[in-house]
Amino acid sequence: MGGEKSDRIRKYPYPVSVLLINRRGRFYREGIIEEFVNSNSGEIICVKAPGEAYDVESLHDKFPEVKFLLLQSEISIGEKLNIGIDEAKSKFVLVLWDDMKIQLIGQLNGIIEEADSSGILCIVPVLKNKKMETIPSIQVPGFLNNELKVTNWLPGKENDLTIYPFDYTGIYNKEKFIISGGFDYNITNPYWQKMDFGFRAYMWGEKIVCRKNLIVQYIGDINSEDSTPDESYKYFYLKNMAVRFKRDRGVLPFLQFIKFMFRSDTGPLYAYQEFKQVKDWIRINRYRFKQDAVRVIDLWDIEE
Repeated sequence: MGGEKSDRIRKYPYPVSVLLINRRGRFYREGIIEEFVNSNSGEIICVKAPGEAYDVESLHDKFPEVKFLLLQSEISIGEKLNIGIDEAKSKFVLVLWDDMKIQLIGQLNGIIEEADSSGILCIVPVLKNKKMETIPSIQVPGFLNNELKVTNWLPGKENDLTIYPFDYTGIYNKEKFIISGGFDYNITNPYWQKMDFGFRAYMWGEKIVCRKNLIVQYIGDINSEDSTPDESYKYFYLKNMAVRFKRDRGVLPFLQFIKFMFRSDTGPLYAYQEFKQVKDWIRINRYRFKQDAVRVIDLWDIEE
C-alpha cells in the first residue's frame, strides 16, 4: 500500500492544475494568475500563442512558479487544451480563460475530491456574467424536423447533463480526457470541435455534468459562437451523427456516404476520401462505442 501511495504522489504532485487560455489583455491575465498563486491551489499553466508571447518574460519574473507554454504557430482552441492538459502534472485540470474568475476558490479542493469519487470525464461550472447573472450554459441536444438542434438551458438540478463544456470551461479528468482522444485538430470551428468532443465522450460511455458548487464568473463580455455548418461540421457529422451502434460496436454504413456525397460541395472523389478517412478511424475505435448519437440525445428525455 505504501508503494502505491508513493507512486500516486510521484505521478500527481499537485491536487489540480489550472490551465489558463488567453483571450483578453494583460490586465485580466495578471489578475487571475495572482489569485491562483495566492490561493496555493496547485499547478498553473498558461498557453501562449505566437502573437501573445511579448509579455512572457515580465510575467515569468513576477510569477516564477507559473509554467508558460509558448506555441510555435497558431492552433485551434481545442489543440491548446490538448497540449496544456497533456503537460499537466495533476489528475484534474481546471480550464479557464483569462477573463474569468472562480468564485469561492477555497472550495476547489472539495470539488476535486467529488470529481475523483464520481469518475466523471468533465465537470462544468455554473457560469455567470459580469453582473453575476447566471447564463444558460447547459447544452441540450435534440432533433427538430430530423435535424440536430442544440438549445441553451439555465443550470437546474445538481449533476445536469450537458453535451459539451460551454466555452471549453470545466474540470477535466486528465486520464479520461486523453483516452477519449481530446479535441480533434481536424475540426477548427470551436462550436463543432466542442460538439465532436461531447458527442464522442457520451458515445464512448462518458458524461459531462454541471456542479452547482463550482461557480465561474466572466469579467468581460461573453463571446458569441458561429454554429453555421461549415467544413468542420462535415467531420463532426461523419464522426458522430452518421455512426450507428450495432451489436457491440460502432459502424459507419456505406449508405451514409451517399447522403454525405449529396451534401458535400467537394465532388464525389474528394467526398469519398473524406468519408474513408473517418470510416477507418471508426473501424479502429469501433469497440470503444457504447451507443450512437440518437441514444445519446435520448439521455435528455430520460433525465427530464
